[in-house]
Amino acid sequence: MSNPIIELKRKNRTFNSAWLRTYKGFEDCPEEEAEKIVEQLQQLADIVCGHVQRTEHERTDQKGF
Repeated sequence: MSNPIIELKRKNRTFNSAWLRTYKGFEDCPEEEAEKIVEQLQQLADIVCGHVQRTEHERTDQKGF
């Protein structure tokens, strides 16, 4: 059973150094540093999404759904 709140909705977005530099405070960020930050953000997103999915799965198991 899927939960529409946590379903992955893919948009054709590219998360790269150019994308990061569109945000206030990152406009002058060097290319190499921006790439590292984007990679760290992607890793954080993977961790958070995985946690939300596991937590939701555990809740539905406990309710017997």
